[in-house]
Amino acid sequence: MNVSDKVHLVLRRRLMAGYYDPGAQLKEESVAADLDVSRTPVRAAIQRLIAEGLLEPAAKRGAIVTPWRIEDAEDIFNLRILLEGYGAALSTRNASDETFERMHRLNEEMAAAARSTAQDRLEIIHKANYAFHLAIYEDCGSAHLRTFGSSLLEYPLVIGGFYIYTDDDMDESIRQHTEIISALRARNAEWATAAIKCHLSAAIVRFRRAGTTKDGSLMRPPPHMLEADEA
Repeated sequence: MNVSDKVHLVLRRRLMAGYYDPGAQLKEESVAADLDVSRTPVRAAIQRLIAEGLLEPAAKRGAIVTPWRIEDAEDIFNLRILLEGYGAALSTRNASDETFERMHRLNEEMAAAARSTAQDRLEIIHKANYAFHLAIYEDCGSAHLRTFGSSLLEYPLVIGGFYIYTDDDMDESIRQHTEIISALRARNAEWATAAIKCHLSAAIVRFRRAGTTKDGSLMRPPPHMLEADEA
């Protein structure tokens, strides 16, 4: 991996985790100093990230962090419905019973955290939820699907999603996880696909209900959610 690839990887991870504020300007010289590299690989990395839609060209050198809007949230979750639904269907044929038991334990961990008043409850829920959905891809039997599908779990909209949930939303999400596990254990591909669609469609509704800021961008997750993920 050359220097430009390494810079691209670092910046992409930061952007996916919400490290930079939406609308913030990334200047070549500042990023180069931060990462202790020359401006040339930074310039190349920024151009790649602009092509990927994570950055927008700035009037001068550098780029602007692309704001996330409600349309972006719906796009991400609709893609997840397609890929994760297919992954769940494949998992009914290829995944082991041990995988489903691990998903059950992760869901129980989420339920316990949801009942807790601990300050880090949202971080615990996020990490368990990430592992739950990642498990669907891990043993699905398709390396390509695992790569593409799991990358959707890393977006800020997914990472910080739980901060908009009410207690009832959390309970419903955990109940939907239980149905997904039941469908997987029954080795019923159609049921598993439908359960995933129901679960992720509900998340879209919650984002719509949560609203946006004055400029139309989505509410930003609290800093502790983003910091916990980057750690």
